[in-house]
Amino acid sequence: MADDLFSIKNEFYLGNYQGAINEAQSSDLELSSPNDERDRDVIVYRSYIALGEFDVVQSEIGEDAQTALQAVKLLATYLSGEDNKEIAMVTLKEWLSDPQTQNNPTLQLVAGIIYIDRSDLEEAAKVLHAGTTLEMVSLQVQVYLRMARVDIAEKSLALMSRMEDDATLTQLTTAWVNLALGGEKVQEAFYIFQELADKYNETPLLLNGMAVAQMHMQKFDEAEKYLLKALQKSSSDTQTLQNLVVCSQHTRKAPEVVNRYLSSLTRAAPSCSLVSRRAQMEKEFDAAVGSFKPSA
Repeated sequence: MADDLFSIKNEFYLGNYQGAINEAQSSDLELSSPNDERDRDVIVYRSYIALGEFDVVQSEIGEDAQTALQAVKLLATYLSGEDNKEIAMVTLKEWLSDPQTQNNPTLQLVAGIIYIDRSDLEEAAKVLHAGTTLEMVSLQVQVYLRMARVDIAEKSLALMSRMEDDATLTQLTTAWVNLALGGEKVQEAFYIFQELADKYNETPLLLNGMAVAQMHMQKFDEAEKYLLKALQKSSSDTQTLQNLVVCSQHTRKAPEVVNRYLSSLTRAAPSCSLVSRRAQMEKEFDAAVGSFKPSA
C-alpha cells in the first residue's frame, strides 16, 4: 500500500500529473485506511489543478468533505480566475484562524502556495514555518530561495535530508538549491535532473530543470533542445514557455520566434510575472513616447 501511494506522489512531484491520476485510478491499487484514500484524493485533485481542470475539483469536492480536500478545492477556486482570488483569500484567512482547521498540513501547504503566488513571501514563510511534512519543508526552501536566503534554504534542505534523504522530492529540492548556489553546484543539479529523468521519465519539469542548469552554464543551444522536448510534451506549460522566451533571446532567434512564444505564454498564463513585466514595460514605453514633443 505504501508503495502504491509512493508511486502516485512520485508521479505528481515529477510533474507527470496525468500519470498520477492514472496510478490513483488503477484497479490494482488497494488502500487499507480512510486516511490513505484521503491522501490519494488530495494528490488526484491537485493533479487536476496542475492540468488546469479546475471545474473537476470544484464540482466533485462537496461541502461536507474533510478539511484537506476543502483546502484543495479552495486552491482550485483561487486559481480559476482573477475574480475568485479575493473571495478565496477571505476563506483562507478564516480557516487559518480557526483552531479546528488551522493546523491541517494540507491547508497550511495550500496557504503557502497561494501566498507565494501573491508574492507575499513573509506570510508564506510564517504559515510553512512549522512544516510537518516533506512537501511543506520543500516549499519552505522555495520561499527562502525566492527571498535570496540560500543560507536558510540549505538549513531546511538539511531537515529534508534527515526526514527522507533518498526521496524524489528531497532530490529535486537539492537540485533547486544547487542552482541557486551556482558554480560547480550547477553541474550537480543537472545530474540530479538527468538521473531522475533516466530513472523515471522525462517530464516537462525535469526537462526544464536540465535546461535551466544549461542556461546557468551559458549553454543556451543545449538548453533549447531540452525546452523543445518539454514543449512537445506540453505545448502550454508555463515554465517551458518562459524559459524558451529567455533562451531564444540568448540564441538570437528572430523576433517573430520570441513573439510566438510570448503569445503562447500570454494565452496560457496571462498573469504570470514575465507577461506582467512585459506589459508594464510596454505601457511605460508608450507613455514615454506619447510625452515626447519634437522641437519646432
